[in-house]
Amino acid sequence: MEDQRTTLHPLAGLQIQTRSQNVDQSMNMWEEVRTANLHPSRRSYHSAVMWNDKMIIYGGQDLREGPQSGMWRIEIGQFDQGDWEEVKNIEAGPLCRHSAIVKNDLMYIFGGTDSGQEFNRTLAIDLNSNKIRVIDSESPHCPPPLDSHTACLYEDGTAAWMIVFGGFAIGERSNKVYSLNLASEKWKEAHTSKGPEGRSNHSAVIVKDHMYIFGGTSEEGEKLSDLWKLDLRTYVWEELKPDGDIPSGRSGHSAVVYSDVMIVFGGMKDITKETNDMYSYSFEKNLWVLFQFEHQIRDPVSNEQLEEFKKSRISPNKQKNDSSPTQKSPLMKRNTLEGNSPTKMQRKNTDGTSPEVHTGPRKKKTLYDGPASPITGRIRAHPPHPRDGHSAVISNNIMIIFGGDRHQMPFNDTYVYFLVEQTIKTPIRSS
Repeated sequence: MEDQRTTLHPLAGLQIQTRSQNVDQSMNMWEEVRTANLHPSRRSYHSAVMWNDKMIIYGGQDLREGPQSGMWRIEIGQFDQGDWEEVKNIEAGPLCRHSAIVKNDLMYIFGGTDSGQEFNRTLAIDLNSNKIRVIDSESPHCPPPLDSHTACLYEDGTAAWMIVFGGFAIGERSNKVYSLNLASEKWKEAHTSKGPEGRSNHSAVIVKDHMYIFGGTSEEGEKLSDLWKLDLRTYVWEELKPDGDIPSGRSGHSAVVYSDVMIVFGGMKDITKETNDMYSYSFEKNLWVLFQFEHQIRDPVSNEQLEEFKKSRISPNKQKNDSSPTQKSPLMKRNTLEGNSPTKMQRKNTDGTSPEVHTGPRKKKTLYDGPASPITGRIRAHPPHPRDGHSAVISNNIMIIFGGDRHQMPFNDTYVYFLVEQTIKTPIRSS
């Protein structure tokens, strides 16, 4: 007889029945958080960090409107919710595909692109005073301009570093490791053993003295599913060969650490093939566990609305002369590209033509325009749509998901997932 146990879900006040296998109970652990007041515009490939129980996001991109600017924050507890708040007087300009970490009350932002160029600048933002300063990037040990990389905070009890890996560097995918000493604010390139191939839009987490790299897109445009571990004391790489349900190759996913596992959510498996499945990886057991299947969630817009939106994006001249039903995005979705990264203003539409140049102000048209939802608060058992380019952070025992996009249509929705060890460590099987 199948073993059955009951777990109380304190967020939803639900009794959730869990079984040892064959049942995907994770859907019940999701809640969508809807706020009534101002909120960030739709975006993907932004940065997100946790500071004093607040999630803070900066930048991001809307592929049709370009890179975004500005900083926002929200406090999300287990039983209550706050509103989104725009942080004033912090402006680093439009930026996406950058990275960010927090140490004490300082938020460090590195790299990224504004679609015209890639950066290797490091910004230090005091989250109490909202003052921003630029850390010297002229050092010969500073990383080159990078985007679509990862950055993690590493502390060994004596010092703290920002560890940067991979991404696009001067038109090619990188596999180099750089560290910024947060006390001296000096960069250094790490000399490592032979490690993973260059990649972009991967994930990275740090556990104790090791950094774990998963997935991403290779130089050939392949979606990767390999898992590597870097010893940050010796800088020796090791490719791990886990057991269990190994995730399919993906990029633009998220990874966070809870208890003794890494949780991977979503990402892009192929062009226009995003997912919302979830896996956990046990550092101790070297084991992958699939604990949420991919679920197709009803879209907030119909196919007819989607097609009408696509048509509305075509300029009158192009609509007369081009039989194509859709206008190509001026900003190509980077993690679908093969080969080199387009830099500066050399980006092309996916049909090889140059993007339109808008010389005057234009009215933005958003796919999801319409009357505001009358529903606020928590919507129980409502998981996110498949997506990539979103952010994920941990606050106590909840994971918070914000933004991302699907088929180049961005989101600005917010979800929480209630973390129960039994659920995230229990394999599920298809019936």
